[in-house]
Amino acid sequence: MKVHLIAFGKLKAPGLRVATDYYLRNLGAFTSITEHELKSIHVSDKSPSTRLQIQKKEEQMLKDKLDSILSSRGQFYLMDESGKALSTLEWANRAQAWEDESVPEVALCIGSSLGFSSALKKEARGLFSLGPQTLSHEIARLVLAEQLYRMWSVARGHPYHHEG
Repeated sequence: MKVHLIAFGKLKAPGLRVATDYYLRNLGAFTSITEHELKSIHVSDKSPSTRLQIQKKEEQMLKDKLDSILSSRGQFYLMDESGKALSTLEWANRAQAWEDESVPEVALCIGSSLGFSSALKKEARGLFSLGPQTLSHEIARLVLAEQLYRMWSVARGHPYHHEG
């Protein structure tokens, strides 16, 4: 199985690139992982019409990327504050289910500061949340990378995770 982590924006804050790379490198022992960065569109103002225009452009950018990396049986999920928050064991069960269902590729997507369009949310296989708080796209990427490593370590019986 191949996992794609797709995120809008670059990791700029000191240390986050190193920390994210650490978890992605460790995850490579369990499953194939590729990280993709998409360029965020500058937000000139916070009006609803500007927000919708930018979300529509970013939706198309993400769809183009998904079309280039996912086969017809691949699945994509959006990281979204309205999504389902999973426990570590639920994440591990999700990884196992993808493998049991022979899903060839999974893309987990982190949006820009404006989030995803409602149309894209409807097209996604599902929405996941990293918790009730709002995270910057940079912090969300680090947290997701760590959770991906943790979920596959649990699924593979690796001692990284200590439950309870």
